[in-house]
Parts: sequence; C-alpha cells; structure tokens
Amino acid sequence: MQGLVNFTTAIADGISVMLPAFCYFMALSCFMFFAWTLFSWSQPHRHHHHHWHKPWIPVVSIIMCGVFATFPNFLTMANVSMGTNMVVSITQYTPTTPPNAGNILGNTPQQSVLNVVQLFQYFFEAFGAACVFWALMRWRGIVNGHVQGSPTSCGIQFLFGVCCINIVTIANGVVGMFQTGG
Repeated sequence: MQGLVNFTTAIADGISVMLPAFCYFMALSCFMFFAWTLFSWSQPHRHHHHHWHKPWIPVVSIIMCGVFATFPNFLTMANVSMGTNMVVSITQYTPTTPPNAGNILGNTPQQSVLNVVQLFQYFFEAFGAACVFWALMRWRGIVNGHVQGSPTSCGIQFLFGVCCINIVTIANGVVGMFQTGG
C-alpha cells in the first residue's frame, strides 16, 4: 500500500509542477488570440476572418487570459464557494512527503474510509485542479467554435474538479450522512 501512496503522491507532484506552466502558457495564448483577432478585424479583408460575426470571442479570450494568469486565486474563490477555506498557491514548489500507509485501519469502517481518503488527498487535490483547468480549456474551445460539446458538461467537470480538491470535506460529510442514516 505504501508503494501506491508514494506513486500517487509522485503523480500529484508532477501535476502540481506542470499545471502552472500550462496555466501561464494558456494565459499567453489567450492574450495572443485576443490581439491577433483585433488586428485581423482592423484589416480591410476582415469579413474573411472566421470570428467576424461573433464579436464576443475576443472579450471571452481576454477574460480567460486573466483567469489563467490568476489560476490559484480562481481556485481559491471556487473553494470558498464550496464552503471551505482552503487556499491554493502555485508560487513555489515544495515536494510532498507521502503519508505513512502503515496503519490505515481505523476503529470503525467509516474511520478506515477517511484514512484512505487522507492517504490519497494530495492526488485528489492535484487531479481536481487539473480537472478545473481542462474544464476551462474545453469551455473556451466550445465558445470559440473549435470543439463541439455542451457548456453544461464543462460545468459538471468544473464542479467535479472542485469536489476533488475538497475531497476530505466531502468524505467527512458522506461518512457523517451514513452514520446518522441520512
């Protein structure tokens, strides 16, 4: 079990290292898309551009540039909206020490479930942040017309990501619901 915990913690560390780079890259690409669209609209052949009939596309792109550039603040606001006070920060990297999986059995089955959730908490948090990132990416693709899909599915993926970030709070709530019988 300790090997699995070490492996998932290493995956979480990898995600937490790559996600800021992806966020800043997407912020830069959204800004470049915004600038290029405005430049191409200023040219006399603007009616050949594929977004001339959708004037909101550059505005959405510059807003998404801000969201991606301030992704930790955005995740912190989403966590506060979920009812937790978890603060997200990606300013510096500190490697995560995997928790000890020596004694995961609790006095009750509920405590055992909470122990397992706490063992994999780092993975859930990193995976949840990645889910939120990809939900925003997919939504931007749908708005731009490059990806087919529903904005509702992006909202569900966003909510799933925020729930994964707050997995310990949700697990405590679910276990509490089963202990009281509903």
